[in-house]
Amino acid sequence: MKWKFLLTAVSFCMLSVMAIAQSKKSALTYRFATQAEAQMLVTDIDSYTSQLNQFDIEARLQKQGGRKSQLLTLGMNEARNWSDADKEKIKKAMTAIETEIRKQKYTLPVPGEIILLKSGMAEEGGALAYTRENWIAVGEKALNELSEDDLTRLMAHELFHLMTRTDRNFKSAMYQTIGFTVLDREINFPAEMLEKRISNPDISSYDSYATYTIGGNAQKCTMIIYTEKPYSNGSLFDYLKIGLVPLNEEMIPLQQDGKTIIYSLDDATDFYDQVGKNTSYVIHPEEILADNFALTLINKADVPNPEIISRIKAVLKPVSK
Repeated sequence: MKWKFLLTAVSFCMLSVMAIAQSKKSALTYRFATQAEAQMLVTDIDSYTSQLNQFDIEARLQKQGGRKSQLLTLGMNEARNWSDADKEKIKKAMTAIETEIRKQKYTLPVPGEIILLKSGMAEEGGALAYTRENWIAVGEKALNELSEDDLTRLMAHELFHLMTRTDRNFKSAMYQTIGFTVLDREINFPAEMLEKRISNPDISSYDSYATYTIGGNAQKCTMIIYTEKPYSNGSLFDYLKIGLVPLNEEMIPLQQDGKTIIYSLDDATDFYDQVGKNTSYVIHPEEILADNFALTLINKADVPNPEIISRIKAVLKPVSK
């Protein structure tokens, strides 16, 4: 989701092997949802809406005591019909992405069908776009204000989320490019942490960790978006915090005095050595990588950490036989 505020040689071999296993596809099959279909999709109880906590609901509704049914109704009311002009903008962006995929001979595990929704975006705090399942919701703000190049970059970013949701091997290989390991199961957060976690529709599962140096020691950590206090008033972004939750060898979050330990990103002295500085959207590996993937597709050369782009290209390009 685009919110408003806006390895060794062995590792490369592993990335390349995973690239072979990906389904080879360069065409993007997509269609534009009608307002009625968009309303049905937004109000569906899926893996995202089923795990929303009370803070998620209240912060998006911007009122205390809100109910999930009210949030779903808000999302339904935000659904829009596509104008011909807006369809053309999206078609240009998708064509630019397809052209680069074919030119570079990338193989991508794209869904069999991508559904595109248009939204006013109040249900997600005014985001530019977000994804769920096999669909991308594009905000009116993005369509009205972004340049052609920026809209292409946004659509590439959102496309990445669909692919990590579609193909676990692809997700694992991509996460390795910035030092994250994807587990075969979700990390079990304590109840008090689940109440503080801020949900992001683009994060399909909480199943990754990386090892950082904290206090001079190597520590496995998972990255989390959270709030330090219950909702009272204001915007979702007034509460947003980013942290690292340390894990034990069983991948269980560590606690102290009955509360989950959360380190700041600055506590990890080598955090940016691993994730790089190609993007300031450093809230979760899924979003860091979506931005780096988009930078790869638009061929942006002047980035602080081009080695990350090179690793991503190694995943996207099949190995010659």
